[in-house]
Amino acid sequence: MTARMRILYLAVLAAFFWMFLYVDSWLAAYGLILVLAMPALSLIVSLPAMLGCRVRVEGCRGQCCRGEENQWRITVYNTARLPLPRVKVRLTMHQTLTGATLTKTMRYHRLPATLKDRLPMDTSHCGIWEAGVRWVQVYDAMGLISIRRRVTVTAQTAVLPRSVEPETLPQTAQSQGQATALRPRRGGGMGEEYELRAYQPGDPVRMIHWKLSSKSEELILREVLERPEAVPVLTFDHLGPLDALDEVLDRLWSLSNALLEQQKAHEIQWVHPESGQQFRFLLRGQGDLHRCFGALLSQPAPLEGHRFPTGLRQAADRYEYHLEPVREEEP
Repeated sequence: MTARMRILYLAVLAAFFWMFLYVDSWLAAYGLILVLAMPALSLIVSLPAMLGCRVRVEGCRGQCCRGEENQWRITVYNTARLPLPRVKVRLTMHQTLTGATLTKTMRYHRLPATLKDRLPMDTSHCGIWEAGVRWVQVYDAMGLISIRRRVTVTAQTAVLPRSVEPETLPQTAQSQGQATALRPRRGGGMGEEYELRAYQPGDPVRMIHWKLSSKSEELILREVLERPEAVPVLTFDHLGPLDALDEVLDRLWSLSNALLEQQKAHEIQWVHPESGQQFRFLLRGQGDLHRCFGALLSQPAPLEGHRFPTGLRQAADRYEYHLEPVREEEP
């Protein structure tokens, strides 16, 4: 479009210049002056709208599940509230987990004071999409002169795992009815299991057994005991083919949600595939779950790298369950 307008303008300019040279008429001179002044007049008229051009980009939904429809919302407007003849916007989109980077150049013609456009978002894999506008190029009314302005506009949208049927965790010593070691209950309270010991500075006064203390030369403390509840520790390898990793994240998301619905605190652990740094999140509510997956989905997932060092381990107060990709059985 710009090239055609410039070629057309040069053709008109050449025609009036030829008339000025070979036609003895005042119209040729005035016409040539007018044609020469048109680009400057067009720039002066369009400059307020060109300098006031702004771009805003955001996800139609701040987060969505894998496979759900989502779009980028691009808004082009100007503070002068004037229409623009032509605008070119360069949008760059980066997926943190997959590492995919897409660049889209959008061209808009005869814009009103505010224009809203939408661009489809790829939600086939889990991750966090980061979209940014690097520059915007604005043209004058004639389309002959343009101004490229560098801007920094960013937006993020999380593509979360899909919900699937949560799997059953293996039985622990507690669920099998086996005895586990008792420990003091935090905060005290009432209970059938307790032990008596000498009072130490800093112990709560309300836990003093006054009847026994009156018969002894020292203060006796009644400390309530409880059997610790085993905390599930969900682990996985943050690497591998994208389809296999998506399947693991779907199961991890669903299993964690199921534990939270049962009001069971648990941990999610993994290691950074490149640095080997171990990440550990204790989850007690939905806020913890979203913070955990925000950190998880923002890290790249290569095909090979550091793996989590353990598989399935059990202890009195915790047990680890490692999620691995489901392997198809050979016929």
